[in-house]
Amino acid sequence: MTVQLQGLEIVADVIRKNYDLGEVGLPRPLEGAHQRRHRKMVVETSKGVFLAKTYTRAVAVIDALNFQHRLSDHLFANGLPVARIQKARNGKGYVEVDDWVLELQEFVKGEPMTLTMKTLQISAKALGKFHKVCYGLPAPPRDVNMWRFSEVPKDIFLHFFKLAREEKDESSLMPYFNYLVEFIQRSAQELSIEKRSEFEVGLIHGDWHGANLLFSGEKLLAIIDLEFAGQGCYLEDISYAISNLCVRTSTNIDKLRMRTLMLLEQYERKRTLSYAELVALFYAVGIKHITTVSYQSKNNPNVAGLSPAQWMERLSFQCRWLEEQSRKARWGEKL
Repeated sequence: MTVQLQGLEIVADVIRKNYDLGEVGLPRPLEGAHQRRHRKMVVETSKGVFLAKTYTRAVAVIDALNFQHRLSDHLFANGLPVARIQKARNGKGYVEVDDWVLELQEFVKGEPMTLTMKTLQISAKALGKFHKVCYGLPAPPRDVNMWRFSEVPKDIFLHFFKLAREEKDESSLMPYFNYLVEFIQRSAQELSIEKRSEFEVGLIHGDWHGANLLFSGEKLLAIIDLEFAGQGCYLEDISYAISNLCVRTSTNIDKLRMRTLMLLEQYERKRTLSYAELVALFYAVGIKHITTVSYQSKNNPNVAGLSPAQWMERLSFQCRWLEEQSRKARWGEKL
């Protein structure tokens, strides 16, 4: 009598048949992980613990996995830590089963980056090294707008403002709203298509933030989530790093300055920003920051412990500071 396997038992059976890992336990869903793009499961075996991911079987998916695996091997060979891909018996980094694909990678027992001056230094240097060692590597077009850091989607921002108005009197919010609209307009000029020819492009990570940098204390264990990597503008990675790691949590000018200068100093040990990039960078940070907060408020109005009205005030303050840094960069003043 043939036993019909179901659910997670099927995944375990595929792993047993296609990998040399000895005993394979029943996979369990990865706690706290987004499962929108693909399923993520933890699998314990005789040869160690692995992260299993399943994808829809399609040519584009297979091509993307092949690129990500080549990139992972390249980063590892150049001294950047990654979650290693487990090869199947057929030598590939994935197994094709009916209408789905299974990938196994090393399960890294680390924690998302906790911000300290040391971890900030490490993450900035790693980003600079990522861009440097990947320079010239063939990179596929990404499945997102390459210039997405150059503008705030209007509908998302207006929805964010609507949430703030539901919370607080509109007249008290208008000074912040008006400034942010003006900032967005000036950013569009500084990041316009005419100026983009001065910004260097190459292979970027595409989603560089603390949750994709796994640490043990102040040691970087792995750079994860390479699925957004591809051809892009270096300013996107740098602006996301500064937005997420330097600006997001603070309105203290000394902290903003210290963190941002630390990140840029460590990054530029590996790759130097051009004058045009440095001037435009702070506008790109602001755009990335406004977009991220506005987008996250769609799912939960309170983002990182602040309400939309509180964020309106904070964003206005932070973007004014960013704009002042751009002015200093333009005129060669000390940041």
